[in-house]
Amino acid sequence: MESGKIPRFARALRRAYDQKRGRTELEGAEAGFTLIELMVVLLIMAILLAIAIPTFLGVKNGAEDRAVQSNLTNALTSAKAGYANGGTYATAASLEVSSLSSAEPNITFETGSATTGSNNIAVDVATDGQQLLLVAYSQSGTCWAVVDNEGTTGSLTGTPTSLGIKYASWAESTSACSTTLPASLSWTSQY
Repeated sequence: MESGKIPRFARALRRAYDQKRGRTELEGAEAGFTLIELMVVLLIMAILLAIAIPTFLGVKNGAEDRAVQSNLTNALTSAKAGYANGGTYATAASLEVSSLSSAEPNITFETGSATTGSNNIAVDVATDGQQLLLVAYSQSGTCWAVVDNEGTTGSLTGTPTSLGIKYASWAESTSACSTTLPASLSWTSQY
């Protein structure tokens, strides 16, 4: 026999044996995933989820806060337009609520009471009609307030006495906010 034919014959026998057993040449002894390989994949997925979930929640809370701030800004703009026309805010909060409700129909206005939901805003007006307070609750657990003082002194409790528009926020655990403000708020000129 020729020496070149023996290896070919042995390979043919090996192929026939492997086909009978259901294996192909490419398969060999490593035909699946080991337990360690599967555990490494699961570990990588767990790490990615641990990074992604807090990031998603942070973005969601920020979006809820921005929605409430936008509603407060829109309400303040409408109220300022009414002030520019009449030279005063409505002297009763209920009158201001009705005028704001007609100007901003997508927002629910309440008279100084607790407010829940991102489209609800509590309204309070000073007795002289020169100061307006708007308060709203964000689903992130934060209360947001904006005050516009057009008079010489602020007469609403807890609001700044300086003229102009000021903003404040505070964490709230009761899922509601009211125009009765916490004692120590830090008012700023922007959100």
